[in-house]
Amino acid sequence: MDVDLVYLVFLLLGLGAVGGFLAGLLGIGGGAIFVPGLYYIFAHSGYEQHAMHIAVGTSLLTIVLTGTSSAYAHYKKGAIDLELLKGFLPGVVIGVSLGSFFAGIVSTLFLKSIFAISQLSFGSYMLIRGHKTHLFNAMPKQPYFSLISLLNSCLASMMGVGGGVQNILFMSICNVPIHRAIATAAAIGPFIAMIGACGFLYIGLDALGLPPMSIGYINLAAFSVLIISGVIFAPLGAHVAHKLPVPKLKRFFSIFMLLIAAKMLSEIYF
Repeated sequence: MDVDLVYLVFLLLGLGAVGGFLAGLLGIGGGAIFVPGLYYIFAHSGYEQHAMHIAVGTSLLTIVLTGTSSAYAHYKKGAIDLELLKGFLPGVVIGVSLGSFFAGIVSTLFLKSIFAISQLSFGSYMLIRGHKTHLFNAMPKQPYFSLISLLNSCLASMMGVGGGVQNILFMSICNVPIHRAIATAAAIGPFIAMIGACGFLYIGLDALGLPPMSIGYINLAAFSVLIISGVIFAPLGAHVAHKLPVPKLKRFFSIFMLLIAAKMLSEIYF
């Protein structure tokens, strides 16, 4: 077997393990790790023109499984708020559909910028506010709840993530306890990812010069390797999440977002 291929397989296994663990730990689906990792792999393999779109599409399909594994682990601990989950879903369906449409007509640079700036904004807010993240005492009533869910889901599908970052922050602002917010966001992620993955598959069907084993903007080879370690490590992350104190969990979450944003912004503007 080619040495480069072996290296790539181990790199993807490591990426899946880290993304899966953080999916369970932070309720984020793993996209914030999968997208930049996959982007660098495809960009440095000669597919830079489509690298970001393939990274987003492949990440979304991976999150369907890692997110489900994470959500099930949280569900067994009784941490998911099912009423909140139902409130999110109408906005998720419309928002992800819109996000997939917009992603098909924008450039890779635009997608990278959206991803990085969003991570920077959310991470900065949570780090500055510390454990006093909430601004309101309860979740908003309809139709405002669905509107915010729609906007979060639209952004998530364009970024290739499960919406955990936005939705955890949204719930934290509305005084939902962090462990319950993480668990509920983990359950929302697979819904966002499934619809988004279908969208990226469709909009990439006519794209030329894609890597081997790609269907639309989804690379099945990378997906197949990622899920091996991702599905194994997601429940482990969920177990650790329920052991960590709230302030440490929020601090880790915010620093994690800032590091990802800084890396991508440095590549865009420097």
